Amino acid sequence: MTWLFPFYLLGAAAIIGPILMHLRRRPPQDRVEFSSLMFLEAQTPMPVSKRRLEHWLLLLLRCLALILLALMFARPLWRSEETAAIGQNQATLILLDRSASMQRGDLWSDATAQATQLISATSASDRLALSTFDREIQPLWTFGEDSKAASTRSVTLKQRLQETKPGWSATELGQALVQAASVFGSEPGMTGLKKRIVVITDLQEGSRLDALRSQVWPETITVNIVQVEVPNADNLSLTLAATSTEETDRPDQPKSLGNAPSAVRVRLGNARESKVSDFTLAWENGGLEPVTGYLPPGASRVLPAPPAKDTDAARVLRLTGDAWDFDNRVFISPPQPKPVHIVFIGDESTQNEAASPLFYLSRALQTTATLLPDLQVLPPNAPTLPADTDIVFISGAALTDPMIKALHAFMEAGGMAVSVIGDGTSDKTLQSLAGISGVSINPQASSSTTDYLMLAEVDTTHPLLRSFADDRLRDFTKLRFWKHRSVILDAQAANQIQVIARFDNGDPAILTTAQGKGSLILLTSGWHPADSQLALSTKFVPLLYGWLEAAGFRNEQSASLLVGDVLPVEAGTSVMTPEGQILKPKAGEILRATSIGLYTVQSTPPQLIAVNLPPEESRVTPLETDKLREFGVRLDMGTLDKGTTNHAEERERLATNEQEGRQRAWLWLLAGMLAILGWETWLAGRIREGRPQATYS
Repeated sequence: MTWLFPFYLLGAAAIIGPILMHLRRRPPQDRVEFSSLMFLEAQTPMPVSKRRLEHWLLLLLRCLALILLALMFARPLWRSEETAAIGQNQATLILLDRSASMQRGDLWSDATAQATQLISATSASDRLALSTFDREIQPLWTFGEDSKAASTRSVTLKQRLQETKPGWSATELGQALVQAASVFGSEPGMTGLKKRIVVITDLQEGSRLDALRSQVWPETITVNIVQVEVPNADNLSLTLAATSTEETDRPDQPKSLGNAPSAVRVRLGNARESKVSDFTLAWENGGLEPVTGYLPPGASRVLPAPPAKDTDAARVLRLTGDAWDFDNRVFISPPQPKPVHIVFIGDESTQNEAASPLFYLSRALQTTATLLPDLQVLPPNAPTLPADTDIVFISGAALTDPMIKALHAFMEAGGMAVSVIGDGTSDKTLQSLAGISGVSINPQASSSTTDYLMLAEVDTTHPLLRSFADDRLRDFTKLRFWKHRSVILDAQAANQIQVIARFDNGDPAILTTAQGKGSLILLTSGWHPADSQLALSTKFVPLLYGWLEAAGFRNEQSASLLVGDVLPVEAGTSVMTPEGQILKPKAGEILRATSIGLYTVQSTPPQLIAVNLPPEESRVTPLETDKLREFGVRLDMGTLDKGTTNHAEERERLATNEQEGRQRAWLWLLAGMLAILGWETWLAGRIREGRPQATYS
């Protein structure tokens, strides 16, 4: 416990007053004229040395009231760990921003100079740690190292700072502050130390603070912001808005590389305080006429990229016209469709016959921006399937036993087969293909050509029919089936075969069953015009590509990756970074993009992945520090010079006043004093009333 105004404690000496007043016995001052004193007994006054205290309780109450008054003006304070640490040794964690925006001008050199100055000003008795941060926090010097080797702190940290450079990631300032605050809680030996976090950053408004929403900021940790600045704010930014083809707006057609060139749209932005407005867009590696324009400060707009000579090659689009180049490039990877080896079992000569299933299948499987279908036709009597087969289509062909065995081996290994039950399909062939004896065909229940059926129940939640979950593809009222084969399932087969679509008469339309790691899809009606309108409808292409997706071949072009995203690299496959470094992830290891540019996945064939700068990193206008206060962060905006005595005393005074204001011990002392004075008044009145009156006779 301490006192804010200890000199008032001298006022407690005033208790000598009540004591002296109780010792002094004043004779009566009133004179009464009396005729004769001969009948009164003479009494000798008592000497002062023999006087005794009377009314002890009354004296005690009066003395206690004076003592409480002195204590109240002295203002007692019980110091917590926070206030006790004021002016004592400190534990400082320096957070050095190494995000992409720190590449501007001399920001990084200024930031490291500030960090070096703080390191030099820290005494050996203080605790110090230093970490860099962007998306994550990376320790360069921990409190544990500092406690063991404080003497080598300055030399080691200066060397490590020289080896560190700003990267290309976004600024996760909120996450860095949360992690830094947790370090103080997990590190031993922090009791009694003043804890502070010093953030050296450009404090750009693109910094993410969301992590602070779920954090209650500790009262014992203060944050100092050391902001480094560039001489001007002239910054134009370039980010990728979209890469697509004209067909992508139509859900019923795949993307075709041969019909339309890839359209690249970019977003341009200009800082609010920028003094530049003219820009130029041009391809670095082969382009036609560049695009020039005007963009006022604080504005943003989307526009198409200038035409390129080779749309099938990797490209780099560059923006010029501002002072800072870190966010002036966009990388575009070339179209790289993934090969899909498809086998159709049937008569190859029917490929050009408009009524055959092969005619429509071969024309629906077109090359897209992500898939490269390779259709191969095998006769029904072929003994085996090609080793690189990914999916098999069968439409009413009479299969031989060797082919059925080959199909079973293919599906057991994880392949997918789609079979149309034709007029010539026997129960034996169907049972052999499905591997289930309880399935058969009822020829008497097949629909005639003079009538038609429609789809009534379609399970759009099933992976094989997920493409129909889109509201634009869910309407089957215009899709009619002229002919189908009625399939009968006994109780055992019904448990093994799943019906995922039915006709309006209740008969199964599409069935599926698992075959080892793979699957078999059975269609009771074909897609060609003799059986249905499926091949001529807008449902056929999405249905085919939905099956390819279920087989592991997605027809959706992945969005451009950003720095910090996970690279789609399988274990055991090497990837070369834009800097030429070869990385090979182990089992369970995740690789993230750490820089902008083109990554090369060394697969067969090699795949290029474009990685660009996170868009928010281009928002370089300084952030208001009040944003941090809104999240409860305790900011200390004073000087960081430890040798400034006036500032240290001022901080101590403010901290103690704040602590004393929360405790309000003086208020309890005042209440106690008033209670004692009330008791003293009541007791004095009782004593006065009980004093006996002199009588004369």
